[in-house]
Amino acid sequence: MNTIHKLIFILFFITVVLITLHWQFGEKKTYRISPEEFVFLPTNDQVQKGASTSSLFPLKDGGVQLNCTLSNSPDYKWPYCGVSIQIDSQDPTHGIDFSDFHTVRLDVDFVRLDTNTSPTLRFYLRNYNPAYSLPDDEYTHKYNGLDYRQADYSQPLQIPLKNLQVLTWWLVDNQIPIEHSGPEFNNINRIELATGSGAEEGLYQLRIKKIEFVGYYIHTETLMFALLIMWVSFAIAFSFLEIRNSRNRAMEAEKRRAHLSSLNRRLRQQNIQFAEQANRDALTGAMNRHAVRGWLEEQFSRYVKPTEQLSIIYIDIDNFKRVNDDFSHQMGDDILREFTMVLMEELRVTDRLVRWGGEEFVVFCSSTTLKQAYMLAERLRQKCEQYRWMHGQVLTASFGVVQMGDETPQEMIARADELLYQAKRCGRNRVEVAGAEIRILT
Repeated sequence: MNTIHKLIFILFFITVVLITLHWQFGEKKTYRISPEEFVFLPTNDQVQKGASTSSLFPLKDGGVQLNCTLSNSPDYKWPYCGVSIQIDSQDPTHGIDFSDFHTVRLDVDFVRLDTNTSPTLRFYLRNYNPAYSLPDDEYTHKYNGLDYRQADYSQPLQIPLKNLQVLTWWLVDNQIPIEHSGPEFNNINRIELATGSGAEEGLYQLRIKKIEFVGYYIHTETLMFALLIMWVSFAIAFSFLEIRNSRNRAMEAEKRRAHLSSLNRRLRQQNIQFAEQANRDALTGAMNRHAVRGWLEEQFSRYVKPTEQLSIIYIDIDNFKRVNDDFSHQMGDDILREFTMVLMEELRVTDRLVRWGGEEFVVFCSSTTLKQAYMLAERLRQKCEQYRWMHGQVLTASFGVVQMGDETPQEMIARADELLYQAKRCGRNRVEVAGAEIRILT
């Protein structure tokens, strides 16, 4: 669960960071329209046979200034002048996608010089859509715009793009279908500022200091949806892992139960055979010290023959106390029974397995050389280490191997016991023989 808690904390931290970053910067992506990058052109009504004039000059701070004289003409009744900003002067079908922008910031000054008043100003975002626009007919490029009068030019004017409307006369003149009648900002090919409708004759000055579009690095809805997907995905993955782990734990428990049941059946069968034999260890079914005493006396009496050889393997389960502490004494008893069965599978009929006490066992191998006993002990060590024990943990044992010399049984067993504890001191899970006897093995 610690890992799960860490993952939840990490996801919570990521969520807080993303929401904070979005709150600080997510809706502040800016795009500036500057004369250095785009073409700024003066416009007037002369193309409609009007009499107005206009001229454009650069400003030192990077902006432009339009000087305009509006004049009535008998051939055109609606005089105007303004500035047209072309996004791509070579290809009118190519524009900028402002769909992810929510505000346009206009830092402009517009005054009528001869009366020192602030007249109405028109602002248009022209959009090209091949569904209704023709490359060579500028009039078919949609007018998204509004008319406004700004009383205070000390601060830039911020216009939400959602406030722009498609001009009704343009929709009627071009017979635009209803599905294309709304504002569109996905391909803006021209930006226009011009005198408002009904402007009177006179001198006008338009100073364009800065035009900026403010948009989203990522929409709030998109961010919230992504965070929702992240948390839902984590929940699904966590649920899947929990279901899989629960299933694996159930299967593992069933395997252990079946294994323990099989082991208990085998032990019960052997215990039935040993029930009437007082010489057997009641827990494991192995011989006890009392049972081996008579056999040892017989072996030592026969040892006077030069051809007879006797070796013993002293065995102790490593860290057995930890099994009792971690899994209960009942599990410890089951492990001792299982350990006995594992050893018995490798022993010959003539070998004697004796539970010497606690988790210590002694194997008496008649007619066995030191080398043969060493090989048997190594085989037992490897099997113990590789065996899948019922508690699901690795279990190892240490071994001391000796061959009978000119000594008593007690001296031989004591010598094996010393070698066993030498194996313990050298790291456990190993087989030790007397140093002087190693040459016999090579």
